Amino acid sequence: MTLAEEFAAFVARVPYTTVALPWGEARVWELGEGRPVVMLHGIAGGRRVFFRICPLLAEGRRVIVPPLRGEDRPLARMDREELLDDVAALLETLGLSDVTLFGFSFGAHLALAYAARNDPRVRDVVVAGGFVRYRLGIVDRLVMALSHVVPATLSSRYFVHRVLRGRESRLLAQHAPGMETLSAHWMGLTPFATLRARVRVIVRPGIEDLVRSIRVPLTVGHGELDPVVPVASARLLAGLHGSAHLKIWPQTGHLSILTSVGRVSDTFFDDATC
Repeated sequence: MTLAEEFAAFVARVPYTTVALPWGEARVWELGEGRPVVMLHGIAGGRRVFFRICPLLAEGRRVIVPPLRGEDRPLARMDREELLDDVAALLETLGLSDVTLFGFSFGAHLALAYAARNDPRVRDVVVAGGFVRYRLGIVDRLVMALSHVVPATLSSRYFVHRVLRGRESRLLAQHAPGMETLSAHWMGLTPFATLRARVRVIVRPGIEDLVRSIRVPLTVGHGELDPVVPVASARLLAGLHGSAHLKIWPQTGHLSILTSVGRVSDTFFDDATC
């Protein structure tokens, strides 16, 4: 079975619940039983990147994976507070409490910002590939600036290459043969208007103070070889929180949830309060 077939089989059997969120109806994946883990996905590729780790986390837990605003239809603009309100609406609609927020990449940014609201329904936070503030390089900023005149397909291809370039692609080829091609396809499915809007969310200042205000336990995991978000960002995150568990995974890049699912699952939930 190819990885594409493996993913298709997962999607065909994964249970889901239709939930009314502020932006519309969403098909929310739900697996397992136990204390809830709400998973927030990255900037591109959507929740597809969670398909390998979901079954592991669902052993003794209720895993809930919503699509984020803009995943199914392009959004030229979005606001961080709107995205956080979507998370609040999900918790309210499903009647969740004692929740672990699990955020990957862009989703880590949202999980941290939501935890800073000090919602009593959130028990702890786990992030992978997270960052305090994402700084765009000169070429990135140029592509963003020209995105209204450059065809969206070309802009999307650039950012796909940005994530999967060099070392990350080699790690995928080594630890998950075929995943580099599948991941590139998934990332290309994210509408560029949505991708651009999400980038504008994460380059905003102010997350540092939000992290300092988080009162629940925090676990920060990061790939040692991450070429997208430098590992120094994880150390900064943990330092801002003050009492976070910091886990650096050797020989792992940004897409740890695809290449090192066992290590990520074991590390996070051995030490996290869940």
